[in-house]
Amino acid sequence: MTAARAKARPVLFEIRRLGRVWRLTSSDGLFFGLFQNRASALRCAVEEADRRDDANVLLHTHD
Repeated sequence: MTAARAKARPVLFEIRRLGRVWRLTSSDGLFFGLFQNRASALRCAVEEADRRDDANVLLHTHD
């Protein structure tokens, strides 16, 4: 493990309601999406987390 990798912060996903849709964003700015319901946004966040090398992902939901 390199020193840069050891100091890297885990990617955080945030799901937030915006009117009629739910917005999913990642803390590193590499991923975002709009969804019709919270369940779809959560499912997508989990799938995206599985694709990443560092699996340290925190899902924080605002409703």
